[in-house]
Amino acid sequence: MSEPTPTTGAAPAAPTTGRTESEPTPTTGAAPTAPTTGRTESEPTPTAGAAPAPALVRLSPAQESMWLEQQLHPSAINGGFLSVLLRGDVTAEQVRAACLIVCDDHPQLRGLVVTHDQPGGPEAGGSGARMAIHPASAVLQFEELPLPAAPGEELEAARRWYRENRVGPWDLTVRSPIAFSLLDHGEQRCTLVVGVHHIAFDGRSKFVFARQFLRALAALRTAAGPPEHQSQDLPEHPEIDQELDEVLQHWLAADLLTLPGLVLPRGDGADPGEEVRPTPRFDLPAEHCARLRTLTKEAGASFFTGLVACLAAVLSEYGNSRFVVGIPVDTSVPRTRDQIGLQINVVPCLIEVERDASFRDLLAISSRALGLVHRYRRVPFGWVLRELRRRHGVDVSQGAFDGIGVSYPTVVRDVGEVPDLECDWDFFAPNSTRSFDLILQLRREGDAAYGRLDFTAASLDPAGALRLTADFTRLLGQLTERPDTPLGLLTQGYVRAASTGHAVSPGDGGGERGSFVELTAAAAGPDASRVARCPVEQFLPTPAVTAFSRAGGRVLLDVVDPALGRLGSCAWRADDPYGIWLTDPAPGLRFQVTDPAGRALPPGIPGLLGLADDPRPGALRAWIDAADRIRLLGPVDLAHGWAGRLLDRADAEAVVAGLPGVREAAVLWEPRAGDAVPRVSAVVVPVAGADADQRVWRRTVRRAWPTGWPQPAVHVLGRLPRTPSGTVDRPALGTALRG
Repeated sequence: MSEPTPTTGAAPAAPTTGRTESEPTPTTGAAPTAPTTGRTESEPTPTAGAAPAPALVRLSPAQESMWLEQQLHPSAINGGFLSVLLRGDVTAEQVRAACLIVCDDHPQLRGLVVTHDQPGGPEAGGSGARMAIHPASAVLQFEELPLPAAPGEELEAARRWYRENRVGPWDLTVRSPIAFSLLDHGEQRCTLVVGVHHIAFDGRSKFVFARQFLRALAALRTAAGPPEHQSQDLPEHPEIDQELDEVLQHWLAADLLTLPGLVLPRGDGADPGEEVRPTPRFDLPAEHCARLRTLTKEAGASFFTGLVACLAAVLSEYGNSRFVVGIPVDTSVPRTRDQIGLQINVVPCLIEVERDASFRDLLAISSRALGLVHRYRRVPFGWVLRELRRRHGVDVSQGAFDGIGVSYPTVVRDVGEVPDLECDWDFFAPNSTRSFDLILQLRREGDAAYGRLDFTAASLDPAGALRLTADFTRLLGQLTERPDTPLGLLTQGYVRAASTGHAVSPGDGGGERGSFVELTAAAAGPDASRVARCPVEQFLPTPAVTAFSRAGGRVLLDVVDPALGRLGSCAWRADDPYGIWLTDPAPGLRFQVTDPAGRALPPGIPGLLGLADDPRPGALRAWIDAADRIRLLGPVDLAHGWAGRLLDRADAEAVVAGLPGVREAAVLWEPRAGDAVPRVSAVVVPVAGADADQRVWRRTVRRAWPTGWPQPAVHVLGRLPRTPSGTVDRPALGTALRG
């Protein structure tokens, strides 16, 4: 189904009693009345008979950030939708007229973004974009479509229809930031779906829209006609230079570049997509909420603070001790509260959890963090990122601040009514915007609370997302029952039962542990049925090794921990979607996965692979899946926490090694003092006869380079220096590159 075409032309006929038009229709030739905020650009007076020039207004700081983000990522979706099911005798003309009235009252809903290179755009030398405020009738997007749905299934059908047919990039230079779709279900049932772009519509605005839409619709259905025009001026934006400086100093002191990546449940279904997916709604038990209200009241904290503390406990159970949570904050004031527009700002807060902290401790920690959120709520999030990069060279635009957020808007249920018409609103529709990798949508209505987790496919698979919401519900009950118990005693650590099977011995297939050099030699040989062995820490899935496996060759990876000894082996297959896993654990060993402090983690959480009967930390990273299989992730010393991301050299080396024409590959990571970006080098050894031009390989490697990593310096060598055991001699390689 194609995108709706903006409906232009005159508004539908309606009585004018009690309604004062502040803006003429496009054919009158008079200039529109400018907003009274003092932010309007001067415009030339149009000549007689010409269409009026739209008023130009500056984008707010938050809008500027959002507009820049859209230019950098044109395919990104920064919008959402809400809907209302109407049951009764109502016409499409009445619904359209009510939508027009609301848009007429709120300038931001009828604005188009204009830039220097567009006719009528701002003069060169100023800010890069303005919003041109047009008459509502000139830019209104309204469509009518049939959508059969059984009674009781209309809103779900409308949700599905919108996500399948209307979610996508939004060109704000040709489309106003709101679009209406009226879906006719038959039998006097229809759903109005309101699609919005967040540059002019935030979560608070949906309730303002609902109130004013119903008021307009009710008036249109009476003899009195449309309500009196109530144009809402665009909000002013106060100076925040001092607050911005304080925020920058706060985050510089937080040592952002050492912030580790967020540890989350692993699953088999995650993919690299950025699509936002929702879990079903989950309800928090009434008894949990009652205990939480009591505890937060005793602590002098809000109910929301308790929910944030519970999320911190969940992330702590997953092995996270230091992380950033983003909080969308309402920045409106009483005089702007009835204005539809962008008055929400995302404010990040740093939370640090000690291992022996209790829930009462977490309440205090979360209270302090949210106190800073309130203090700095007016500082646009985009400005913080920009100035950290511009003034201090700290680029945390991806990773540090966009891992996880918590949305907790005030829920308004009393939005009015229309006589003789049943109106059922859906304010909790799934989000289509990727503001965070994960955003926990929490709501409270009276004594009840419920939620939903919106997640990207790259961050969690559906099973992992459902697990996180279940863990949140479970821990909320445990924490409120035992608020003084250290979190470590509530963690559901897991120990895998000892294997009784036969583990492949180092001698199977001939030789001892072997080496990657021997593996590549075997892969190049004529006998594709032979067995080749390699230590797991040396293995790389080069094209030759992959071809060897697919031709029937057996690749056995020996798994030996430097401290814990031999753990088993992996029979690697090129087409195994699970990558490297311990197919043959050594008999009698009881495996567990721990955090760096030695605390056993639940199944599905990546950490250090260790033994239940040995307190020494392991040197390999892994996780244990729901089927009790051990997935190997690589040596600990190849993983680096940097700017809120976990950068794994094993992953990067596998990407480079898998490129066509590569015989060997290595990635070096060299931290630098202060806030400087680490120096990263990718080294390629081409196969015999392949192009060794460094410029060609630089382009090839950087196209395939993992997202979120610093760009590497690419080097082409004839061979990699190795130790007698066959491991890449990284110190020698670094010396060779510097030379």
